[in-house]
Amino acid sequence: MPAKTPPPPPPGFLWIEEAAKQLGVQVGTLHKWRYRKVGPTAVRHAGRLMYATDSIDAYFEALAVAAQPVPRRLPRPAVAA
Repeated sequence: MPAKTPPPPPPGFLWIEEAAKQLGVQVGTLHKWRYRKVGPTAVRHAGRLMYATDSIDAYFEALAVAAQPVPRRLPRPAVAA
C-alpha cells in the first residue's frame, strides 16, 4: 500500500518538514525552538504543525539584523590641563 500523502498546507504556510528544509535545520530542532519559544512562530492546523512563510522571512531578517556589528563608542579625547 503506498504511503498516504498529506494534503497541501493553506496558502502562505509550510508544513514543519518543508519549513525545516527552508531553514536548513532538522525537524527536531524546530520542535526544540517551539518549546523554548525561539525561532519562527508555529501554528497547528489539522493536527499538524505549520509555519507561515512571513514568519520564516521575519526570522531570517531578525538574524540579519542581529548579525550586524554594533557601533563602538569612540574614546573621549584627552583634555589638556
